Amino acid sequence: MIECANAVCALVTDANVLLAAAVAFAAGVVSFASPCVVPLVPGYLSYMTGLSGAELATGQGHNRLRVLGGGLLFTLGFAVPFTLLGLVGATLAVTLQHRPWQIAMGVLVAILGLAFTGLLPFDLLERERRISDVAIDRGMLGAMPLGFVFGVGWVPCVGPALGAILTLGAATTAAGGTPVRGAVLAFVYALGLGLPFVLFGLAFHHAGGALGFLRRNARAFQVGGGLMLTAVGVAIATGLWDLFIDALRPMIQGFEPPI
Repeated sequence: MIECANAVCALVTDANVLLAAAVAFAAGVVSFASPCVVPLVPGYLSYMTGLSGAELATGQGHNRLRVLGGGLLFTLGFAVPFTLLGLVGATLAVTLQHRPWQIAMGVLVAILGLAFTGLLPFDLLERERRISDVAIDRGMLGAMPLGFVFGVGWVPCVGPALGAILTLGAATTAAGGTPVRGAVLAFVYALGLGLPFVLFGLAFHHAGGALGFLRRNARAFQVGGGLMLTAVGVAIATGLWDLFIDALRPMIQGFEPPI
């Protein structure tokens, strides 16, 4: 138990992991705000809870519990495969602890970031998996399978961002660390993508304006998030990421996690 606690403490106080986790969470939130996901929010909320739009808008206590439970199960549905992919990718990266491989992975993160912006002259993921394409029970019983389908279906705009985070996890592991890093970053990305579903569901009766704002500015969020990932990839490839991590470490050396 002590060794496990020490491992957790080392992970949550690692500057490399903390910075990469912040990038991963931001990428998840931006993926949620992308033009491919925001329009689907009301439909997915209704499907994962079994509630109509009018019932969601009432904000009644028992409905909020269904939103919370369904939203968390939905998030867990795609967090599981994302986390496993992150673990597998980081495990493979353990054998790639050489600078040329870090450069290659940095370049890949940058390319996937550009793909996420939509600025490349091709679309890596043109196919969209719709709810109606698969037979899933409506309501909380089907929330987790729905999340799994949402994840493995690689909804457009989510795929490049997820690929960038998986590569980032592999790159930070290759720079020195355990494969758990890759799994943690993929899980944090899933939280960034899934928690907004829960929050919008809980505040659905007040969320119309916020959803409208996201729809109007979804393209800007998408481009901004893609450019952020591209900048991270360039930093990894050029070695600037390592320099920034070295500068960040003294700022968190005295941090004691509350676990």
